[in-house]
Amino acid sequence: MKWVLLGLAVVVALFGLYLSVFFLPYPLFLHHMEHAGFSVYSDREIAEDFELVLQDARFRVEGMELYRGSNHLRIFVCRSQRLFVYLNRLAGKGHGGQALVISVAGNAFFSEQVIESVGRRNGGRPVHSRLEGSWSAAIAHEVAHDLVYSEVGYRKARQIPVWISEGFADYSANLVPAKEDPEYDFRERIELLLDGDCWRSTMGNVDRRHFRWHVLVEYLCSVKGLTFTDLMDAGVTEESAESQMMAWYSAPQLDDDGELTVGSGSPGREDVKSEIRNPISEIFSNPIRT
Repeated sequence: MKWVLLGLAVVVALFGLYLSVFFLPYPLFLHHMEHAGFSVYSDREIAEDFELVLQDARFRVEGMELYRGSNHLRIFVCRSQRLFVYLNRLAGKGHGGQALVISVAGNAFFSEQVIESVGRRNGGRPVHSRLEGSWSAAIAHEVAHDLVYSEVGYRKARQIPVWISEGFADYSANLVPAKEDPEYDFRERIELLLDGDCWRSTMGNVDRRHFRWHVLVEYLCSVKGLTFTDLMDAGVTEESAESQMMAWYSAPQLDDDGELTVGSGSPGREDVKSEIRNPISEIFSNPIRT
């Protein structure tokens, strides 16, 4: 009986530690900033120019389909990677990405080291994606997830296929800056996705898979005009979305002179045509370890 009570006490203590760290983490983050509707906490001093990051994040959030005038996600900046790794382990995560979100607590913990290393590794490419290493994009991405939880409830949100969940968050976080960019071309995004040399030389298969999800959801929403509700109700699969997108991409198009071209993107490029004949699913036939 003694050992049972001792074990129970240990479990209660660990649960109390979990609640205190993730629901009331403020003693670990002594620096605080309120700006652009965000509450930000950091384990070290917050630079003044972080206000520009928050302004850009607000710009992105306000253009999201599911934004209803407010968001409740608190931002915790882990400038210490050791602290971020500790939080991930306490949460039972095998590894840390750019952020760790505890949705039921309304708290999101971001790794300064990971976000900035992604930008350095990928050279800021692709622009308007989570892979460019943008703080504002990373924050907006997690807010997009939080808005989905608010829209459909935590349980239903957890049942959304990962390609839609992550793709919609990336698409939502980068929709406004992409629209504001006069050089933005969605067809070039597809061509970049198909460019195997680019991903082998600088970015890995994990990054490429996330970018693929982003591009698929962007096609469904921006080209086909689906709303978030449509995505939830249509029963669209990753494979059918890919098939529709590639059919649209490879269809004849009019160039700037009104001439009919064969295919799209860069007409006549044999490497692109070869990729089209081999569906994207074949490119990702090998399992991805994250």
